[in-house]
Amino acid sequence: MKYQGIKQGFPNLKRISSKFSSYASLCRPYTILGAFLAGLFLDILFSRLSVNGLHLFHSILVGITLALLQSGGQILNQSIQEEVEIDILNGKTYRPVVNGSISLLEGQILSSLMFIGGVSLAFCLNFNYGIFSLLIAFFAIFYTVPPLRMKKRFLLNNLWQGIARGLLPAVYVSSAYPSFGFLPVLFGVVIAIWVSGFQASKDFNDLDGDSKFNIKTFPVVLGKEGALKLMSVFGLISFCVLNLFVALKAFPTSFLLLNVLAVPTILILVGLKRNIRVGFAENNIAWVGFYGTLGCFYMIPALII
Repeated sequence: MKYQGIKQGFPNLKRISSKFSSYASLCRPYTILGAFLAGLFLDILFSRLSVNGLHLFHSILVGITLALLQSGGQILNQSIQEEVEIDILNGKTYRPVVNGSISLLEGQILSSLMFIGGVSLAFCLNFNYGIFSLLIAFFAIFYTVPPLRMKKRFLLNNLWQGIARGLLPAVYVSSAYPSFGFLPVLFGVVIAIWVSGFQASKDFNDLDGDSKFNIKTFPVVLGKEGALKLMSVFGLISFCVLNLFVALKAFPTSFLLLNVLAVPTILILVGLKRNIRVGFAENNIAWVGFYGTLGCFYMIPALII
């Protein structure tokens, strides 16, 4: 059986309310967990580098702001009519808006509430957080929504996600602390390059819907082999840039440990080439590897600094 966790909603929650179970499924909790961990560990990293010291409760709240913003984007991406039609073609008929358990309007309202909650909490924590949270929300919304609808634009769609998931979180979290020079921006650039390539992991199983609606992903435009080659280039560049920044002393020497993530990076490519699927995830195993590796980019520096 494939991905029964979402297909069947959340069984324990269904005993309380099937509607609440559908709302929980719509929020994509497995993916927003990554955003929460990014905020948590980035705040731990920058607080340990600063003179203020670590305040774990603050780090948790920062993680929640990114989780809410990510959830808003995930919900919105399922609550647009064209996206529903794409999901149907891609066989994702178990999603709450597709199967009718949540209406488009209900999804859009929930998405708005998540964005409002994330931005409001960010402003409560720090004014700079609030400003950057608006920018993150902008990237999340216009990835899907016209007139920009960046997901339809070849290469720019991946770069857009790279900035949103790599560069902006690092700059966002560091903005409340004393100046670290260019370290947060450069660290964000490394992750953004990696994400720009490996964000494509989710696209290999969505060719039918993406092709019909002119969503120009790597696999749609380049084919499977071409997409894998381009992803490999992005991966190679990201680790070369990482080591260059360490050599230039822009990063602490301990950041060299991030090179260990070249191993799961290679395994993601292998998983895509062999189209390995897993029963507990909606997409292929490479998409699981993408989120795991992205999380490690944020976790490792916080733990070793």
